[in-house]
Parts: sequence; structure tokens; C-alpha cells
Amino acid sequence: MPLTSQPVYNVCLPVLSNREIVPEIFLLALEEPRLAAAARPGQFVMCSVPLLKDPLLPRPFAVFNAQGSRIEIVYKRVGKGTALLADMRAGDVLRVLGPLGNGFPQPDTSAKALVLAGGIGIASVHFLLLHLLKGDRPAPTLLYGVRSSEELVPLEHLEGSGLLLHTATEDGKRGVKGMVSDLLSTALEEEPSLARADTEAFVCGPLPMLKAVARKMASLEIKAYSSLESRMACGYGICQGCVIPIRDEKEPKSILYRKVCTDGPVFPADEISWEEIP
Repeated sequence: MPLTSQPVYNVCLPVLSNREIVPEIFLLALEEPRLAAAARPGQFVMCSVPLLKDPLLPRPFAVFNAQGSRIEIVYKRVGKGTALLADMRAGDVLRVLGPLGNGFPQPDTSAKALVLAGGIGIASVHFLLLHLLKGDRPAPTLLYGVRSSEELVPLEHLEGSGLLLHTATEDGKRGVKGMVSDLLSTALEEEPSLARADTEAFVCGPLPMLKAVARKMASLEIKAYSSLESRMACGYGICQGCVIPIRDEKEPKSILYRKVCTDGPVFPADEISWEEIP
């Protein structure tokens, strides 16, 4: 069982719905009140089809939303595992283990929150955005970039709640032409307050984006937290197949290794030894 003190559930659940929201990106809903109540922003679940031998291993998916008894994941169809998931219909059964991982730290209620998502990284930060939009706090800013404008997951429901949204597409058909790292410079010009000392950044996306954003946040002296996307075989620390290099505070020239599944997937960006990750 998972090596964690938090509640974790290993259950077979019927699919409530599974629909393609934009080309090749799906929103899948399940019902499990205990899991939904326990889930925190930035955590993930491991999903597999019961009794299926190929693929044998489960796949990790971020918690996109958890409300009431309902839990949702958003995923992109890219390989055999996600292709099987995309073929599931209401009533089909999925094995789910979770919630897993540490999730994002609780943001300071007085701080400005800057959220950056690249591609399917939006699945990891959406639940966080819902929390940031609650209560009396500064409106969060989301910098969201994708390759094609067709890949933009609809977020109108968040804009209506006060989210300040900036988008970038590599095809240039929506928002700024370029990537999230390019969008960051534009957003800082439009919202100079983002560069203030009490801003906190929460980031998820492909590795090159994470590296670029970490460098920029360090130059601005903004505290940033990176959610890492990683291949996982178990999701709870047994296989040790998802380790990343972390700087040793006591020995600056030394490298420690931490597991994305249990020590993460969220890490302070300034603690990760980015140059050691290929």
C-alpha cells in the first residue's frame, strides 16, 4: 500500500462520463465521495483497466477537479494506455488509486498567485485555480500556452470567476504567438504587479518550459513551485522509477534524489537541480 499517512483509496469505479472536450483531449468523470473529499490541488491518481494485461502498469493523472462526490481528470490521447481510456464509456469500470503525492502548498491568502501551464499541464493547475478563486484574495493570473489553438482547454468558467487569463499558441491563432516563456515577458509588461516580492508562482508543463520558467522566477526573486510530469510504475514510492535530482542544502556540490510520486510531484523550483535533468 502507499507509503503515506493521508487517506488513499484503491477502488474500482464506474465511469460517469468521458468526453472529448477539444481534439485528442478528454474529460473523464468518476464518483467516489471519499477520494473527492481527500484530494488536494496538485495531487494525482493512478488509473488502470481491471484485469487488463496490456498495458500492465497504471497511468498517473492529475486531479483536474474534485467536488462533492465527483472527481475529474483531463488527459491527452498519446499512447496505448490513454487510447484505451479514451474508448471508455459511461458504466465501464476503471481502477483508481489515490489521491497520491504532496500537491501544491497552501498559497498565502495575501500574496498574488501566478499560475503557468504548458500543454496538458493545465490538468494539474486547474484544481488549484478553483481554490485560488475562492475567498477574499487577489485574483490569480494564469499564463497558459499550447502548440495549437485547437488544444486550448475551455476555461470560460474560470474567467467568469475573476481569473486573469493570458494565452499563447505556437500557431499564433489565439493570444500571443509563442510559448509560455514568451508569454511571461508580455504578461509582466501588461501586469507589472506580477513581479512584486510577495508573488508566488505555481507551474506545470513540459520540462523545457519548467526549466525556462524556473530561471525567470529566480531572476525576479519570485518563489516558484514546479509540478513535474513523470512516468510512474506504481505511484507510491516502491519502484523508485521517478527520481529527480535535488540540491543538497548542506553540501551545495552534492546531489540528492527524491521521488516525484511521494516527495512530489510538486517541488520548490529553486531546490531542483535542473541542469542534472536531461
